[in-house]
Amino acid sequence: MKKTALLLMLLLFGAVIAAGCIGGNETPSSTSQPSTPTETATTSQTTPQTSSPTQTPTEAEKPFYPVTITDFANRTVTIDSEPQRVVTLAPSITEDLYYLGLFDRVVGVTNYDDFPPEVANVTKVGGYGKYANLEVIASLNPDLILVDSYSTPILSDLEKIAPVVVIDPHSLRDIPKALELLGEVFNVPGNAQKAVAEFQAKINATSSAVTGKPKLKVFYVVWSNPLMTAGGDTFISDVISLAGGENVFKDTSGWPTVSMEQVLERDPDVIILTPHCGMTVQDVYKSILANTKAAREGRVYVIENENDLIHPSPRVVNGLETVAKLLHPDAFRVSYPLTITDFAGRQVTIEKEPERIVSLAPSITETLFYIGAGDKLVGVTKWADFPPAVENITRVGGYGQYANLEIIASLNPDLIIADGFSMSILNELEKIAPVVIVDPKNMSGIYRKIELLGEITNREEAARAVIAEMKAKVNYITSTVAGTSRPRVLFITWWNPLYVPGSGTFQDDLIRLAGGENIFSDMNGWAQVSMEQVLERNPDVIILSAHAGITAEELCNTELVNTNAFKNGMVFTISDDNLVSRPGPRIVHGLEEIAEYLHPDAFNYQPQPLVCNATASAGG
Repeated sequence: MKKTALLLMLLLFGAVIAAGCIGGNETPSSTSQPSTPTETATTSQTTPQTSSPTQTPTEAEKPFYPVTITDFANRTVTIDSEPQRVVTLAPSITEDLYYLGLFDRVVGVTNYDDFPPEVANVTKVGGYGKYANLEVIASLNPDLILVDSYSTPILSDLEKIAPVVVIDPHSLRDIPKALELLGEVFNVPGNAQKAVAEFQAKINATSSAVTGKPKLKVFYVVWSNPLMTAGGDTFISDVISLAGGENVFKDTSGWPTVSMEQVLERDPDVIILTPHCGMTVQDVYKSILANTKAAREGRVYVIENENDLIHPSPRVVNGLETVAKLLHPDAFRVSYPLTITDFAGRQVTIEKEPERIVSLAPSITETLFYIGAGDKLVGVTKWADFPPAVENITRVGGYGQYANLEIIASLNPDLIIADGFSMSILNELEKIAPVVIVDPKNMSGIYRKIELLGEITNREEAARAVIAEMKAKVNYITSTVAGTSRPRVLFITWWNPLYVPGSGTFQDDLIRLAGGENIFSDMNGWAQVSMEQVLERNPDVIILSAHAGITAEELCNTELVNTNAFKNGMVFTISDDNLVSRPGPRIVHGLEEIAEYLHPDAFNYQPQPLVCNATASAGG
């Protein structure tokens, strides 16, 4: 299965390395050298001893510019006049200017600037640091260029265009120094003092909220292959510490390569991924990292925006708060009792944070693990098979209405979560514990389900992160297939009799999002159809469920060989039915798989086409 686009990975990784470890360790100092004061004439007081006024020279206010400062690279730079046209070659510096109220001075930024939102309207000057386009920069006629150490190779070329100041913080302590230096450069010391005070106040507020909490061991994934993490001298490590955690690789420096065995040995309580690290939550659960405490307890999270952590600006407080809420959600507890409206329109009151949950649907079980509430599960159905940690949870019988009420009651749950398949036993379940029904029918419903479960279990931050990751994957896929032809798709759920998904099913939704057209979207729910109907609609692509009661090779002996799908070798078998049938976080992986089948060229996917042997019969 294809991972996030390699180009985006490599570019982001370069930015991470630059933001975290390139450059010296100098701390800035600054001196101001005002020009010689000027004098003006002012009127003196008239005294009784004189009949006419006399003038006494007094010193006027000293002009601020030119000002000479010492930057983070220990360079002495003179700024002749107040900068009005500024080019920044590091996203964190753009953000600094925003927090100082100086964003309107910015005329050029890198391709990687993403904050504030208005930065989308600013001229892009190319890549980060040394990858900037000098011609574009010069064309903007800047009177100041602000860079970090990643621009060192082109520093002399930049100086030919305009004065250059290096702003290169390497720890959280350096961020106030950067703000103060910029405050001096732009003659806005008051703005700098205010920004520093607000930054420190937010740091203190979050860190004090987790004071006294146990220091959870955290493994942060920077890159998956090779497996790389953050050392003890990075912003990320600082944030983890302030958030009430301990970087399991704090004894290293920079961005070290580590092995999964080393991670397993250090056994983190929490694993943090990012959207561009090349590893998903599902990947963690399918590797030996599934044996870590983090995976066993369902505490593997994806940070929505890693730039909140790697950009050394006041923005980092957003990342700090996110990590703190993931590590210690109880420190940011929602107020109980909590009354919610579930998918069945029922008002349900949760008296206190649930600690003993029974799940009556595998998709619910998976979702609880994804939002960090897996350790609250005391009972699951016999069909729950993901993540691996569910193997050790008590089985309460079959799915939904086939659950064993006696076993459920024996577990003393304080909450039961079910889907619409349990409605027939709802009254019996309510005699045991409060029951919440979550029953999504499409992608937006899945998002609502995750959000609701996050609210109920006091895992709102983790739920937000899961939804953000899912939406990012969906957006990537839909934008990739936008404008392409929409192949006509037959999705076979079961063979004899022939069942297909119609409108109102997840498969129908996934086919549409993946850039295809379900040939039976005019039917509702799970529809039984005839071979004649299929042949008449002549699908371009056939996707077979993994457990449809027939294999793709066996389809060679049916009349389906006369369809365009067989003629063009576009017949596929879904790798895991659960990816397209369970309304939980993993459904985006099913969407990606379907999109690759429908548009292999767009995703650089190389399918192995089904080839029917010469003896195959088309008789059905």
